[in-house]
Amino acid sequence: MSVDPTFEAAVAALVSKIEKLLGWGSGLEWSTHDFENLSRQIHERTSIQLSVATLKRVWKKVEYRGKPTITTLDALASFAGSENWQQFRHQWSSDNAMATAETEPTPTIATIPTTNKNRKSGIVWIGLAACTAAVVFYVTAFRPSATNRGKAFSFSSKKVIDSGVPNTVIFDYDASDCEDDDSVSIQQSWDPKLTEHVDPRLRTHTSIYYYPGFFDARLKVNGEVVQKHKLMIKSDGWLSLLETSPMPVYFPRDAAEFNGSLSVPMETIRQTGIALQPEAPWCSYYNVGDKPVIKSDDFVFEASIRNDFGEGAAACRYTEVHILFEGAAMVIPLSKPGCVSNLDFYDKNGKVTDLSPLGVELQDWVNVRFEVADSVAQVLINSKKAFDLITRMEPLPWVGMIFKFRGAGSIDYVRVSRKNGDVVYEESFEETSDARPKPVSLLNSY
Repeated sequence: MSVDPTFEAAVAALVSKIEKLLGWGSGLEWSTHDFENLSRQIHERTSIQLSVATLKRVWKKVEYRGKPTITTLDALASFAGSENWQQFRHQWSSDNAMATAETEPTPTIATIPTTNKNRKSGIVWIGLAACTAAVVFYVTAFRPSATNRGKAFSFSSKKVIDSGVPNTVIFDYDASDCEDDDSVSIQQSWDPKLTEHVDPRLRTHTSIYYYPGFFDARLKVNGEVVQKHKLMIKSDGWLSLLETSPMPVYFPRDAAEFNGSLSVPMETIRQTGIALQPEAPWCSYYNVGDKPVIKSDDFVFEASIRNDFGEGAAACRYTEVHILFEGAAMVIPLSKPGCVSNLDFYDKNGKVTDLSPLGVELQDWVNVRFEVADSVAQVLINSKKAFDLITRMEPLPWVGMIFKFRGAGSIDYVRVSRKNGDVVYEESFEETSDARPKPVSLLNSY
């Protein structure tokens, strides 16, 4: 099947425009979760449901010889701000023709001898194109960055509630010194996908944080960070939830059992109606907030955990332990031994690195230990050394932890101490423990 190259170029332009609007980088690097997120956003904005498979075909993530349907293109064009595909393509063609006319002047035939017309015409075209390219490069390369223009930017925030989620954060910013064509945005955290464009003429923008954590909020101009500040969203003790889109399903505090371990029973999880196949959501336990003073250069973290769901496609029992510091985190991924190829740990990828020490039988209790002395860290699984690491970070205060289980999981105990054995935090999840949070209404009905 022959494909009109102009049509393909217009589709590529539409794809590129959507990538720029989202700010997630190249679609060739997106995960299935990213395409699920895009599908949801398109449905919310256009009321048209495009499947992940359809989006992957448009983005050429999978081999496909056909053309996108008009329905698909209309939905994408509408999402990108056009009335429909026809209007987008017409506008793109007009803009493309205008750009060509501006950058490719027609040679004056009268000045070129007829006998050598084609040869000299070619020389003229090449010379003009080279000159145009040089001017564009000069303007692009030597245009001062936002932080070098002598501009003043301010950026601060305040939370609507001191602790708990969802939590609206009110950002106060001043980007009024920007140029008319500057793009201004606020990024909630280190993740560029959590970026929202803002009007430089305004002074206030609000965002909802659905998950607890320690974040670096950033004000950006043309993608460059011009101001940032630290922001902690506290969990108000232990918080259990299912990580779903567009927002998580929070469990009430008394839904998690404190009978020697912390867990949300499978029966409670199934009652949410959230599908556990083909991919179970993360069942996560957050504890983020003010903690005893201990820093990452003299630090021992221990926990005993178990993944309680291994049905069907959840046979790998993927599990993660996140140890949170101010501005950094150590994430320890685990799985059944046969699934370690899919893990990523620190700067190591399971496709090209032997991560077999992170493969364990997670239907049984597994002991995880992370310890740091100065800049040398060790990860131990069931008392066996898995990895030695150089942390490459300055000492940072500990602020919390997250335990994530595909499907369901339990935590037997958590302990944080110094290398000399001094315990600064300990939780055994006993029914009589004073640390058990009082029940509060946090369950949403979605």
